[in-house]
Amino acid sequence: MFGCLRCALSRRAMMGGFAAAAAGAALAPRVRAATGGTDGAAWKAIDFHTHMFDPALPNLITGALTSTHVDTWLKAMKSPEEHVRHMDRHGTGSHVVGYSNATHGISWGDAAHDLKLYRATNDRIAGDWVAAHPGRFHGAFSLPMQDVGLAMGELVRCVTQLGMRVLQLSSCTPDGVYFGDRRFDPMWEAVQHHGLVVFIHPHGQDNRPPFDDFALSNSAGQGVEEIKVMASIIYNGVFDRFPGVKIVIAHGGGFLPHYYGRLDRNAVERPQTMRNIHRMPSSYLKDFHYDSCVYSPEILAALIRIVGVDRIVLGSDFPVGEEDGLAELRKTPGLTSAMVDRIAHGTPSQLLGI
Repeated sequence: MFGCLRCALSRRAMMGGFAAAAAGAALAPRVRAATGGTDGAAWKAIDFHTHMFDPALPNLITGALTSTHVDTWLKAMKSPEEHVRHMDRHGTGSHVVGYSNATHGISWGDAAHDLKLYRATNDRIAGDWVAAHPGRFHGAFSLPMQDVGLAMGELVRCVTQLGMRVLQLSSCTPDGVYFGDRRFDPMWEAVQHHGLVVFIHPHGQDNRPPFDDFALSNSAGQGVEEIKVMASIIYNGVFDRFPGVKIVIAHGGGFLPHYYGRLDRNAVERPQTMRNIHRMPSSYLKDFHYDSCVYSPEILAALIRIVGVDRIVLGSDFPVGEEDGLAELRKTPGLTSAMVDRIAHGTPSQLLGI
């Protein structure tokens, strides 16, 4: 179950493929789609928020996920070819792809067992996706964060052997700890040292009151999770201790960027909340990056006004989100073609070191 990829390829051939893929990914993908926009962003656009899952692992659908599209979603998550066809159809150059913690769980055993699962999935992303489709994918690896010591060994392997530059985290660990906790300082130190990008995607809320009906555990619950992880990172001083870290939050950061006034009010009324930070809480919102997948042009326009156009990256949430993230981005009021290019290509390229 864990060795199928390693059995299919010798280690030398496998590493050679990864090296070639890394070299190909370092070049902006020169793929022009038959359709898509004409503002110059299309063929080089990088979608920072897309999903896969490892077909060798069980699929654990969380909550009451019922939709007429589930079969289509799951098929696309298994298939890099489906991703490439989607890119070509909509004029996108490449996808940042990581395992779908939102619809299939990978942590259900002890940390050592989970490490085997993560290693297998990280290898599959590096081999079946990135190496097999040069220039079309940027692989995001994941770690068993309930055991930071085990996780750091896999982080180094993914960076130094697989050439991966993005670490994907859920909003919290399997045991419910958020990433501002000081136990994760070794991770943040390694992220800063290696110049990695951390992409945080929420796992969602439990399907229980008040989120136990109308799919609220997903629609509202993910925005709540984003509040929790961002607040943990801000108030525990991650940006103060590690000013070089690069963090992209899924779904435009959920609700927090639009409700920051009470954070600053509490900084005055309850000064003890400032014990780990040295500036107003709202100012840390501009230390994050955010993907554009908010399902509303008006909300994205508001987010850009709050944090700045340079803090936004293209994200579609493919295959479960927006059908054409680039087209949705172009609908945003007030965006010029230069701004679209900045969001779709300029800032993602900068984050990835392309």
